[in-house]
Amino acid sequence: MAAGKIGRVPQQQTPIKVLYLAMAEYFSESGLYWRPLGGNNIDQISGHCYQYTDIKSLKSGLKATTIVVDLGKFDNHQALGIKNSVAAVPDIRELLKTPFLEPEAIFLTHSHPDHLNGIVHYLKAGYSLPPLYGGKYTMMILNELYDEFCVMPYERPDFNIIDDGDVIKCGSFKIEVLASSHTCFDSFGLLITAHDGTTVYHTGDMKTDNSTYFRKPTNLKRLAQMSGKVDFTVCDFCGIVRDGLAVREVDTFKKLVQIIKKSRKNKIFIPVYPTHAEMYLIAFLAALKQKKDVIFYGGKDFYSYLEQIKNYGLDFEKLAGNRIKVYVGTPPEIKKLKGKFAVIGTYNDIGNHFNESSSDSLGIITSGTFFNPLRGQFNARNIRFVDTKDYPVLQGYGHGFLGDYEKINQILAKPLFIPTHCPIYVIDSCRKLAEYIGIKIATPTAQNNHTYKLEKDGFKEVKASPATWLVVSYANNQAAFTEVWQKPTSGMGFLKRTFSARRCRNQFEMMLHQRQNKDNRNADK
Repeated sequence: MAAGKIGRVPQQQTPIKVLYLAMAEYFSESGLYWRPLGGNNIDQISGHCYQYTDIKSLKSGLKATTIVVDLGKFDNHQALGIKNSVAAVPDIRELLKTPFLEPEAIFLTHSHPDHLNGIVHYLKAGYSLPPLYGGKYTMMILNELYDEFCVMPYERPDFNIIDDGDVIKCGSFKIEVLASSHTCFDSFGLLITAHDGTTVYHTGDMKTDNSTYFRKPTNLKRLAQMSGKVDFTVCDFCGIVRDGLAVREVDTFKKLVQIIKKSRKNKIFIPVYPTHAEMYLIAFLAALKQKKDVIFYGGKDFYSYLEQIKNYGLDFEKLAGNRIKVYVGTPPEIKKLKGKFAVIGTYNDIGNHFNESSSDSLGIITSGTFFNPLRGQFNARNIRFVDTKDYPVLQGYGHGFLGDYEKINQILAKPLFIPTHCPIYVIDSCRKLAEYIGIKIATPTAQNNHTYKLEKDGFKEVKASPATWLVVSYANNQAAFTEVWQKPTSGMGFLKRTFSARRCRNQFEMMLHQRQNKDNRNADK
């Protein structure tokens, strides 16, 4: 769909009947309803999925339009106690089987697994899904998932490519697409307007950084035009525990260049997350700046994402020009590079490919714990490395910090914030600080599978139901779901650690005291 054009989702004509009202009695009044099905988790971050339902009163009765935003996977499925599981996903079965609430579209904010991968598991379990709306890069990643899981073309829902500025009419909803600064291509937020004019800015994963490379930054200009017109901001609070603005990509780039230059080492190892395209680009540009040949090296996932970036249209060889050479894998001519190269990719083992030594090599680790095995290997080989403890700016952040949401709050003239993408104790812990700096947070704290009515004069819980994950297992190329109550999973399964409730509370108390002390000092001047 071309930017700025208006598209229309085919309208479903299912008439409202008493039978359907019995299935959804809490949607019996006109208005906008919102329900997180994953994303407002007890203690972990993933499995994002959000329901928006607009109930419109007609002469013939009530008419509902439902859309779903994101359908991701829950990362810590191993902790849910089902043997041979491969994933867990939010439970949208009620929506799919209730004609009154059946979604007319699923909007995908970006391509990361915790927002996207539930799509393929529902299809493999035999469910039909409504049309999908997402960016070109999201479609490319989803198509690769379809191939990986053998989803036949006839099983795949229609996919509509969207871009910044698009406006989509979906039943009684108007949805406007806004670019968002995140770690991958085609990351979007949504301006969702119901029939009565109630407007929600659903941020998706977002920061306000405008220094993004080869990607559109958050559309702050359009948000400024909407100042005073947005009632609610359903926002990514993943990075809210850090004060100030999120690290800018240009600052990460400058720090990489500085470290490489000062090290005077010939061989630079820069491991990056496979799903974070922005770090591929930043590391490449830093190597280019220092005129070091680039070797893209890693595992299957990394090469897959690298190929998608190329297919998206980013030509590393063209960017390199005649200044450096670009290789993929372990090229046989590696000895001819005279040792002046940067190894960029997702790897925890450098093998014996690069003839590295303590005298000519340096590691630059761009994440917290993911590359711990590589740290051990560097130590065993006596190779010096720096990481995010030495320079926090090295970790590319795709999520806004507290300062980013102070900025959004100011731009939009203080809407009511509905935090998501964080454990619910983060929301509870930050309330005093938020109140002090003038950010209004919805009460009560939003929880998975609780339904809320969003009105211009307030936020009201209308239904509280137990939240479940559907644990996914496969047999004979078919997915099966096992319903499991959502529960705390920290310290179990794959995700051993998380930001604890106690540390979180202490962090916000410290940030509040720092703000108060700063204001007191300024008042004394």
